[in-house]
Amino acid sequence: MLKLAIAVPTYNEVTNVEALMESISRVGAQHPDTAITLFVLDDSSPDGTASFVEHAAPRFERDNFAVRVVVKPTKEGLGAAYIHGFRLILNEEFDHILQMDGDLSHDPRYISGFIHQAQAGAPFVVASRYIPGGGTPDWSFRRKFLSRGGNTYARLVLSREISDYTGGFNMFSSDILHRIKPETISATGYGFILVLKYRALLAAKRVVELPIVFLDRTNGESKIPRNTLMRNFFLVPRVRAARGDV
Repeated sequence: MLKLAIAVPTYNEVTNVEALMESISRVGAQHPDTAITLFVLDDSSPDGTASFVEHAAPRFERDNFAVRVVVKPTKEGLGAAYIHGFRLILNEEFDHILQMDGDLSHDPRYISGFIHQAQAGAPFVVASRYIPGGGTPDWSFRRKFLSRGGNTYARLVLSREISDYTGGFNMFSSDILHRIKPETISATGYGFILVLKYRALLAAKRVVELPIVFLDRTNGESKIPRNTLMRNFFLVPRVRAARGDV
């Protein structure tokens, strides 16, 4: 049986996390040959996200789906949340680790595609908004232009093997994640994801891209800092020069 860990960092996601658990539970019902553990990596959300998950999870758990809550005592950002969660997950015997957002912008129905790729032996799978079948229909022209331009720039500087460097919906084999040592990444925020994916590209023998339609959150507030694009613009050449050692 395939053992899949799903790492979801949360901060003030109490309005979304119930639907997230319910949706992933339904995915589990469609894949009885896959054991799924959802790790909610909470940054001590003041809205009670972690407590809500602990009380609501039993309603959605099943033979092949479990929920675990990991609470960090201090809020240190996206990269630190992932590092903390990956460290715990890699101490256990999971075959693959999937990362995704907790605001439902990453539709859980796409998890089935990741599972099929894991069963086929793919070591690194990227969900892309920028291949046929993918898209960002809720975005303004300006946001689409900036995001696509930033990703095109990253492809030109780093590698054209993937089209979406900044998306946070990705899956790694445990072996790949062990080898790329995410705990040594110093880049923060969404820069952490960019470096993580570039390191995985260097370590993996092959990469698979899956198309996704990315929808804006309907509940809660966005956690993306306004200066993300500019920070990543300067980060990309540093990543290339250091071969991901940033």
